[in-house]
Amino acid sequence: MQYAVLIVLVLLATYIAVAYVVYHRAFAPVRPAGLEDLTFTPFEFQADYEDAELVTADGVNFGAWYFRQPGSPQTVIVSGGHKGQRQGALGISIALWRKGFNVIVYSYRGMLGSDRAAITFGIKEVLELQAVIAFARKRIPRARIGLLGYSMGAVVSLLGAAGEPGVEALVLDSPFSDLRTLLIENVRTRARLPGTPFVWLAGLMLRARSGSKLADCSPISVLSSLEPRPLFFIHGGADRITNVNHSRRLYDAYRGPREIWIVQGAPHAGAYFADRPLYVERVAGFFARHLGLNVSGHLRLVEEEEVS
Repeated sequence: MQYAVLIVLVLLATYIAVAYVVYHRAFAPVRPAGLEDLTFTPFEFQADYEDAELVTADGVNFGAWYFRQPGSPQTVIVSGGHKGQRQGALGISIALWRKGFNVIVYSYRGMLGSDRAAITFGIKEVLELQAVIAFARKRIPRARIGLLGYSMGAVVSLLGAAGEPGVEALVLDSPFSDLRTLLIENVRTRARLPGTPFVWLAGLMLRARSGSKLADCSPISVLSSLEPRPLFFIHGGADRITNVNHSRRLYDAYRGPREIWIVQGAPHAGAYFADRPLYVERVAGFFARHLGLNVSGHLRLVEEEEVS
């Protein structure tokens, strides 16, 4: 009997430990490493920009870079990925700014340079996006706003645009269709364990820490709120973190105008790095068409065979 009780306790402890690892990797904020100032900023690109400090409706302070194009209302807001930094989106941000767009790229709660708080994969990060949209409307006369999001940032863009009818177009790079499904898939793939019980307990930990529920992060459930705005899905065909089928599900479920570009061989959020010039042309062209920016002198014709 004692051995049976011991085995049960060991199994229970293992179960809790694995669930905590799932919770920590997904939702725990980034710890400062002391090297936050030793990174690239817009200064290296000689861009016309403003370093803005913003605050969300629930009191979270975070930073943003605003790349200015005086006289142009066309604005792209760039939302980065899970536990990343805004520096990671500098390449595409500068490229779009040079095409003639105002561009704002920002950090989330729990990221370096922002207030520490639990990461919620878009549930509460929508508040950062709302603050950035309000900033854009205040600073840019007659702003016409498009959203570009990567991974978790694509989900933030989807959830945020559902409540912001003024957003006119979205580019969604490597989104997931449902958070619970994504976590279960990753536990099965990485730990070779049945994902559902571990994700269930990790979800309880998230709710205890932040008040957020996994069920609140299901982008596929908000798609009807985005109609008839145009969506452009981009996904790497070799994505091992968020399977390409997530973008396909979203694309198939959406009833508004939509496009999809699967970049064969590209890893998670890797389409930009697979072919930077082509990526910039396709994203800039999409926003130019739907936000009304004349960039004919800045865009080259994309040949059909270039698109994989």
